[in-house]
Amino acid sequence: MTVRHVKTRRFRKVFESLPSEVKDQARKAFELFCRDMSHPSLAIEKLVGYPEVWSGCISKKYRWTFQFKNDPETGERICVHRVIGKHEDVYRNP
Repeated sequence: MTVRHVKTRRFRKVFESLPSEVKDQARKAFELFCRDMSHPSLAIEKLVGYPEVWSGCISKKYRWTFQFKNDPETGERICVHRVIGKHEDVYRNP
């Protein structure tokens, strides 16, 4: 099943402010995520208290959150990338 990926404005804004090495790590993690969402190195986990939000690992310090939605008109599955940043920031406001 094909999944369309979209990024929130908040995600894009924070991504642009990240150090270039973190951006590179994030791009690699996203490529892997698109190929194999269950790859162990991504350490995907469901967030407690946010029933539809998941978190994935970029590095030891950085994670991103996402959720899946279905387009009501087409039924297409959409992965919405919500926020990216340091662990504590991402978990404080996923």
